[in-house]
Amino acid sequence: MTNINAYLRENLPSISDKNMYVAPEIDEKKLNNAVKSFGYGGSPSNVAGILDNTLMKSGKDGLLFTGEKVIYRASFSDPIDINYSSIKNIEYIETVTGQNNDKLDLSIAVHNQDGGMVLIKSLLDCNYKRLTEILKATITEFQEHKEEKQLISIDELSETLKIAYLKIIINMAYDDDDLVDDKEFSEILLLMARLNLTPDSRFILRNYMASIDTMEPLEALILRIEKESPSGQVKSLHISLVKDLINIYFSTGGTKIESFAFLQKNRSILAVTDEEIELTVMAIINDRNMLKENYSDDQIKEAIKILSAKAAAVGTPLAAVYLSGSVIGMSAAGLTSGLATLGMGGILGLSGMASGIGVAVLLGVGAYAGIRKLTGTNEITRSKRRELMLTEVIKQTQKAISLLIQDINHITLKLNEQILAHGTQDARIKKLVALMSQMTGAGSVLTGKVDNAQGSAIKIRCAKFLDENKLRNLTREPTKSDIFDFIRNFYEEKSFVEERNEGNIETYKLTIMDGIKTSELETLAKAFEVIGYFNTSDVLKGSAIDAAEKAKNKISSFFS
Repeated sequence: MTNINAYLRENLPSISDKNMYVAPEIDEKKLNNAVKSFGYGGSPSNVAGILDNTLMKSGKDGLLFTGEKVIYRASFSDPIDINYSSIKNIEYIETVTGQNNDKLDLSIAVHNQDGGMVLIKSLLDCNYKRLTEILKATITEFQEHKEEKQLISIDELSETLKIAYLKIIINMAYDDDDLVDDKEFSEILLLMARLNLTPDSRFILRNYMASIDTMEPLEALILRIEKESPSGQVKSLHISLVKDLINIYFSTGGTKIESFAFLQKNRSILAVTDEEIELTVMAIINDRNMLKENYSDDQIKEAIKILSAKAAAVGTPLAAVYLSGSVIGMSAAGLTSGLATLGMGGILGLSGMASGIGVAVLLGVGAYAGIRKLTGTNEITRSKRRELMLTEVIKQTQKAISLLIQDINHITLKLNEQILAHGTQDARIKKLVALMSQMTGAGSVLTGKVDNAQGSAIKIRCAKFLDENKLRNLTREPTKSDIFDFIRNFYEEKSFVEERNEGNIETYKLTIMDGIKTSELETLAKAFEVIGYFNTSDVLKGSAIDAAEKAKNKISSFFS
């Protein structure tokens, strides 16, 4: 059977239509409440689902599921951890009650191997029989019970997987006319930039594009992706891949999916349904509409609601469509920065954090918080929203151009080496090679200047001197706790001499490190933005919470 985390995501929705919330589409506030109330000590990104048993939908009571255990918290009671590996058997119970024996109380008895028993009861709008089946499956169908992040963007996965992913795109480009034309190549470059391929990986793909006679079979490439895929994410990768294939098909003049020969003849290998294909097409169209001048905020909001409803009907998280970013050039990190092309950003995706805030998975936490922020208030006008999105798209395009210049420079050097190795003496060839080297060299210098300028501009959005207490207050919530370490790792303590009335005094401050890459600075700036480090209201709120907790601790110690 499939990975236990994937099994839970697929089957938990059947427990309750109203009260079941499944990753990666769990509201951030609900997730934070649940993690704290249930006493869960793991990463919020490992939570597969929450059955909210509260009337006010706070997420503080009910059931919390991970790949290792389920935590049960009844109202006004302490949470109880139930590890799947410790369960001996599970019993579905129907108890007749009432003066006239006209009521039926349902419960589930979980018997542990150590002889203990946990009685799960009083759950609102819960299908107890289905819950029993799911819990039984966790102990009968799976030998390994392991917590894991519920969704990870492709730019964080292995280079082997990314190379196989891009090779399939290249196969498709060659399939129709034995040629990768300019439009196809530009889309492939943009995808390389979004997925952060290393120079070595790009060199492998350049050689692959130049060797049409050695194309690898699609089946072998798909198997490589599946082998390298995180547990439980294979289906999402298939959907993301099909989205990128369809996007390039549309970018080169294609209009009808029925006429997309590569897709149609490889449907069984790509393993996607008609509904999933329809979902990816809707997402592509919606992405492109986002940048249209006459596309209003209300239209964006409505389109996303329709897209979300479609994803729910298909039975896949909308995030799966965006594992490689947006087709208009937004990376996965860009989608979580508050500038998301879907109108969902800022706090979005923190539960899917992989290695720091920068590469958080796109959708998941606070599904419509970003929409409310970008389209439901007057904080950001439509023109400003488009300007911010366009800025992100431009950044990604500049990155692709930079990679192109690097690759041209590499090829020029290789060409020059081959000419010298074969002793070619033609002066015209030497002159052309020298001219080409000069131009690509100048391009590299200019690219470096742009990168340095961007780095300096981005650095302004980061704290020059880090206030560690302020940072700690702003990252108190479980979904933001990892950001503290992420930001702190970019700073080091340095001594400074300050002139004061009493004379020169040596002080120590946490200062941003030198030599940080522009891409890392961009991620750092987004982390500051997400926690509201420079937002007065967020800072005051964090300080107030800190003061309240200190007061609470003092009172508790007084009575202890």
